[in-house]
Amino acid sequence: MKLFTAICTFILLIGFQQAYAHGSHASNPITDASALQLAKETTIQLTERDAELGFGKLPDSWSQISNSSVKIYQKGSSYFIVSVANTTEEKMLYVLVSSDGEVYDANFTGKFEGIE
Repeated sequence: MKLFTAICTFILLIGFQQAYAHGSHASNPITDASALQLAKETTIQLTERDAELGFGKLPDSWSQISNSSVKIYQKGSSYFIVSVANTTEEKMLYVLVSSDGEVYDANFTGKFEGIE
């Protein structure tokens, strides 16, 4: 009987997972301020580890970025490209953020495949 109960519970849990896994659940788009904050946090995280984006781990000076150094560079219907300026390095990092708050990519060119 315990085995039967465990199997039924497992099947129910799998069913609930599948119900919530499909893409019909609408998420609210993030605000400009949220995109800016997310890009800043991502930049700081990139000083802590190499995210294998082609430029390695960022120097520690990127972790000292002020809020005024983070700006919306480009905004589309489903994405934000946020620029993060580092005056110490004299470089600009661009972070691609989806409108639902996922960070997809980062680079120093501001050009992302599939984004016009």
